[in-house]
Amino acid sequence: MKYLSHICQPPLLNQLAFYSLLGSGAYIVLLWSPNILGRHLSSWTQIFIYIFPWLLLWLAYSWQVITEKEHRLEIILMVSIIILGVVNTSLSGSGSRSIDTMRTFLLTGLFALWASMFLVNDPRRRRMFDWFCAASLGVIILVEMILYVIPGKYGPGVFQAFVLHPIPLGTLIILLSSGPVRLIVSKNSTAKLLGGLLILLGGSLIFLAHKRGTWIALAAMLAVWMLYLVRRRRYLVISICLAIALILPLQAQRRFARLDPNIRRHVAILHRLELYNFALHIWKTHPFMGIGLRSFTHEKYLPDYHLHNQDLHEFPQTVASLQTLDNMLLTGLVEFGTVMTLFYLGLVICILVKYCRRLRSLPESSPLDWYRVLVLLGFAIHSLTYDSLLFPPVNWLFHAQVGIMAGYQASDTAPG
Repeated sequence: MKYLSHICQPPLLNQLAFYSLLGSGAYIVLLWSPNILGRHLSSWTQIFIYIFPWLLLWLAYSWQVITEKEHRLEIILMVSIIILGVVNTSLSGSGSRSIDTMRTFLLTGLFALWASMFLVNDPRRRRMFDWFCAASLGVIILVEMILYVIPGKYGPGVFQAFVLHPIPLGTLIILLSSGPVRLIVSKNSTAKLLGGLLILLGGSLIFLAHKRGTWIALAAMLAVWMLYLVRRRRYLVISICLAIALILPLQAQRRFARLDPNIRRHVAILHRLELYNFALHIWKTHPFMGIGLRSFTHEKYLPDYHLHNQDLHEFPQTVASLQTLDNMLLTGLVEFGTVMTLFYLGLVICILVKYCRRLRSLPESSPLDWYRVLVLLGFAIHSLTYDSLLFPPVNWLFHAQVGIMAGYQASDTAPG
């Protein structure tokens, strides 16, 4: 009993909750995949792993978990999103399918944000989280590279060990990149070398995956970082932004006009463009509460849909087969519904705005603190090419990073 009472002290429970958050994250990021451990654990075991850090949070903070004044708006929005998720599932065209996906989305995402907002709120824990990211990235690079060079593993099945597809693998590397960046900005030369090596190998993995969406996300991150470096030259930055805003739409329009539906590599792009019109068509039928997350009922809306591009004859068969809108924002509006999507975007934007205001008010904030914003930018752009948040490793990492922003406090921010 004496040992139990010692463990149950709030500071130790807080520490235990933090380590359980990292442990839960280690399972979700590195072991969740059916190719590794996922298929060998029951759904209830996985649910317990997902929610355990949040339950320990209650033991450490009691009712403060929902009454904390500093995070009142964020908590209200998160509770609202959870309620809307339950309603969305109950109204789904296939509730039995939607409930599993919605449950996983909330437990590996929103509950991870909630826990990290309370638990990763000081420089030491942010540093430990980044070390966790660096170690996870090292494991992912090592395993994926080994599987890549093993004879017979070349081809469409490669780079699918952790997130089942090369596209989310790119997002995973972006979200984990705060780890090697932490090492690079440290004062230790060995850590700098290790961080640089991880960045180089992570970039090589992205290059080998050959996914355009990842490269676009990285290019945007690099462009914004360059603008950040020259931010004091205000007029130069404004001129560059205006030039990009004018050139990109014109170039995109010219490229789209040259796409030929008879060329196979062009069909994928035309298909994605057609999905915008199809998503609008579905949204008009259920604009507020959505059709249900992953209800797999997209084909029900095909009979009365008129193709915008009449040359895409295989579009209906592709939609019925894939059952995805290949764009997280479209998926949100169509499957989550407008109400839940707006609440969710409101939560993320609220946290991001508060975070940036805190950083601007702190002269001692480090480039790594601003780099977290850059990570979210890369994630947002990459999410326009696939349903990013429906992959638990990506979902957990994104929400953990957002939770760190929500819990950021004015304190010593020196990297190390």
